Amino acid sequence: MKLSLKLECLLIFCLIALTGWADAIQGSTTEPASGKPEHRYILANGQGYYVNKNLAPTSTPANRAVFAMYAVDGKADAYYLYNVTASKWVSYMKAATYNNQTGFLQLSAEKPDGAYFRFDNYAGGYYQIQPYTTGGTNEKYLNWFKGIGPDNPLDGNVSLGLWQDSGSKDAGSRWTFTAVDVEHTWTLFSAGMPSNAVIKVGDTEYRGVNAQGDTHFRAAYVDESEVSVICGGGYVYTLVVDNANHQINVDFVQLFNPTASPTVEEKYLYLLKMPAAYVGTNGGNLLGVTKKSAADRFLLIEDAARLGQYYIYDQTSAAWISYSSATIGSTAKQQSESKVTVETSKASAKTWQLRLRRDGASVSIFPGELSEISGASPAWNFTGGVSQNVVLNLWRADDGNSAWLIEDPSVGSLACATTLFSESGKEFMHKIVPNEGETVVGVDFGNLTTLKLYDDRLTVGNSYKYVYGKAPEAEGEYNYVVKLKTTDGDESSVAVRLTVSSHLQSPTPMMGWLTWNWFARAISHDKILAVVEGMQNKGLIDAGYSTIVLDDCWAKPESDKSKLTYDPAKFPSGISGFKAACQAVNPKVKIGIYSDAGSMTCERYQPGSYGFEKEHLALFDSWGVDMLKYDFCNSENSAFASYKAMGAAVKRLNESRVGRTPFVFNICEWGSNKPWTWGAEAGGSSWRATSDVRESWIGSFGLPGVLGATDVVRNLWMYAGVNRFNDLDMMCIGLHGLGGPSNYTVGHQQNGGVITGLTAEQARSQMSLWCMFASPLSLSCDFRNTPAAESNGSAGTLPKPLITADDLATLKNPAIIAINQDALGQQAEYMKSLSTGTTNFSNTGYDVYLKDLTEGRKAVAVVNRGGSVVTPPALPLSALYMNAAATYMSKDVWSGAEKEISGVLSVGQLKPYETKVFVLTEKSATTGLHNTALTSSNAAPIYDLSGRQLRSVERGQLYIQGGDKLMK
Repeated sequence: MKLSLKLECLLIFCLIALTGWADAIQGSTTEPASGKPEHRYILANGQGYYVNKNLAPTSTPANRAVFAMYAVDGKADAYYLYNVTASKWVSYMKAATYNNQTGFLQLSAEKPDGAYFRFDNYAGGYYQIQPYTTGGTNEKYLNWFKGIGPDNPLDGNVSLGLWQDSGSKDAGSRWTFTAVDVEHTWTLFSAGMPSNAVIKVGDTEYRGVNAQGDTHFRAAYVDESEVSVICGGGYVYTLVVDNANHQINVDFVQLFNPTASPTVEEKYLYLLKMPAAYVGTNGGNLLGVTKKSAADRFLLIEDAARLGQYYIYDQTSAAWISYSSATIGSTAKQQSESKVTVETSKASAKTWQLRLRRDGASVSIFPGELSEISGASPAWNFTGGVSQNVVLNLWRADDGNSAWLIEDPSVGSLACATTLFSESGKEFMHKIVPNEGETVVGVDFGNLTTLKLYDDRLTVGNSYKYVYGKAPEAEGEYNYVVKLKTTDGDESSVAVRLTVSSHLQSPTPMMGWLTWNWFARAISHDKILAVVEGMQNKGLIDAGYSTIVLDDCWAKPESDKSKLTYDPAKFPSGISGFKAACQAVNPKVKIGIYSDAGSMTCERYQPGSYGFEKEHLALFDSWGVDMLKYDFCNSENSAFASYKAMGAAVKRLNESRVGRTPFVFNICEWGSNKPWTWGAEAGGSSWRATSDVRESWIGSFGLPGVLGATDVVRNLWMYAGVNRFNDLDMMCIGLHGLGGPSNYTVGHQQNGGVITGLTAEQARSQMSLWCMFASPLSLSCDFRNTPAAESNGSAGTLPKPLITADDLATLKNPAIIAINQDALGQQAEYMKSLSTGTTNFSNTGYDVYLKDLTEGRKAVAVVNRGGSVVTPPALPLSALYMNAAATYMSKDVWSGAEKEISGVLSVGQLKPYETKVFVLTEKSATTGLHNTALTSSNAAPIYDLSGRQLRSVERGQLYIQGGDKLMK
């Protein structure tokens, strides 16, 4: 399947990014007249367009030209450029200065005199190319000026032009040079690959691919046309072919559940919505309707013989949606005039195929018979516009109105959490974010007299209303109803469930250590116990990192789910014996274990637990296990159904564990299926919201680094709260570029797999951001006094110990840990209007985050995304939901400095990659937000054991009140 990569289009199915080799380009010495150049390259710009033999753009691999470079004597990074395909030299008219223009380059039979080019290594394997002037170079770069289109037609004759923006500003000005006929080892990555899905590269098929980078093949260059993906079951995929780093990423996401037939009892009904309207029926015509209540309900029925081909059945009108021909239609007012047809029987209907678009949420719907798909292919569209009362038809897929959302009509209409939790009598906050076009008009609290709706944030920051107050003292389930109104006057309501309990799985984010990043498969009783001893000696367990999680490969290698057990060679005393040994080191230690909601785990090393949830959980409980990390490789059902089955088993187990430590259920499906929208309903208390995080600063969507992960999650704050946390994955602090799977960064193959790791500032920023985001804090480095390279063959000699004083100071800082463990449970909001680093995966600008803490306090973090010093302007307190007229005590979490402020928060200078975190407390405040009394005014003051007065006490904390030493 070939896909167009035009960045200026609205479509570009999210799918394919092409970059070239990151190796330094090499000039040839054999002149064309004397033989074949030694080093030949294919050129492509950052938008994915190749250069053809006429120096014009092409997206067709067969039309790519091959080029060679010849060094210019006495000039570093300067080359003559030879078009091997056309057997011509690339030339231009040399001048003192150049203007932005099209058609700048020429082809010449003779080597041009002085018309050569400067190649600057930009970043990530990209180069910028400038022509030399008669006096040197000026700021003009090779680029198809005015973009691909009428001025620069595909496969035309208009040669490359010049444009003033460098590669850092314009993807069309950065270039990759892909070596021809030089083989490299490629790595294939995947997240969420279903058990029946296939990734095909050339003639080779791959199944069961995971995110750990253990699938390899040899190739010189991989074109998008050589990669195909077959999947069904409502799954779609994103595909990135990265020639710069010799890797392919295929991530799967399930957008819907297919229904077996219109007659079965279990049906999965959906609404189909384009940007302006839903699909509805009137008089046999499929029309655009703006009201959700008027929309038709559809079933998507997969063809049993063809994976990924779907019949679309309109349940409302009892009709099958088909097409007369797979061609572009025109404006039609009657369905009989459209390419899209309505059939009364399945026998006369045709199938459709769906492709995920760049936004990662919407799809384009294509005729099933199309074998090649591009932005010009026909897809569902109200051709001519919904306002013209046209019927559903086919139009170009790269049109913005060919984007369709598949909505579940049973899902409540709020773009935020609707299943909430609190401990008895604790401070409670629920930030209510409606869907676009809806407004919160009120909340019916019923008998919940301690909660109230506030609107003081409606015109500032992220503009929302919120519920705030004190949770009931009595345990149980409570409900309140959010009332909504749409712009067209429709009224609706959404029920919110609040569970109040002293036996929640994880009221605050879990803190612990996971085996995977350092040990991968090479785990054992003795090795991990030595890590626990190192953590104890360094004070980490007492700092809160008390849950030790055995990741994949703890079990006997086996595929039969009924035979799951621990590997006695690795754990001769069993898991219960391992726990006993750990608790002998520190009785606070809890044990977590790993399984998978599929047929096999991600490493395909041990059986998954799908269909055996009750049996496997009972086994884990019998071993004394306290927590489950539950992955989603080799899946056999939808994400929600798979996780809900285990969540139900966990709920039953916790009902029997009253009085014991609650069992914690961590959902690990990498955010592909938006678990923040259903994770709590499935029974989890945290869920991975990103792909596996690597030890790098930025990374990419599929291989995120520190900032890449926070970029993905920074706008999900409205889905976090007590006992429901977005998990940013294991931290890489202390790995120092010597880990195993964590080393599979975007550019890891550029230096033979060796990476530099995080700097001290980057590591501290990771700790700051993970704590601000209320993410579980999972360590993953080697704390043994004598570390060993367990899963990194190129690690070399390791420092003894690996962990540094800076690492420990970062990980054990009580003030930053307190922000993570704050009982209000809020994730920091991204304050976009105060930030300049608003582009995901960019290394420029700064970001501002605001986190609500208990008792009306605020934590503010400002992170420098780039490698240069920045000085953000002072931040107005009014823009941070604070009283501009009040005086606050500001404490810098990392320096410990305190000072009084009013009106603004001065951040000061930020070093490269630095994050500053401030905790702001209003000096006059003695209660929570809005002066809501949260404790009895007659209660005696409380103090910690050092005599310092406290505002609140957490569960398990020792304190002094009324002269008595107490524990909550």
